[in-house]
Amino acid sequence: MDVQATYYRRRAIVARQSAAAALDPSVKAAFAEVANHWLALAEQIEWLRSVQHASLRGDSGTSGVVGNEPRRRSG
Repeated sequence: MDVQATYYRRRAIVARQSAAAALDPSVKAAFAEVANHWLALAEQIEWLRSVQHASLRGDSGTSGVVGNEPRRRSG
């Protein structure tokens, strides 16, 4: 796993823990949203790294990367 992606996933864990500890529902929702964004960043960096590695290997399957974009998390 990528070091940067691991960092982002750890930040998501902290945000989820903060959401769990929050008493105010709007604060809880905000922390949950932040956690989702950290996870999306982790997925994007992993996808970018895989595309970079594929291009360095010379794989021809990455020229049309639209179908290989990372899944977006919905709220």
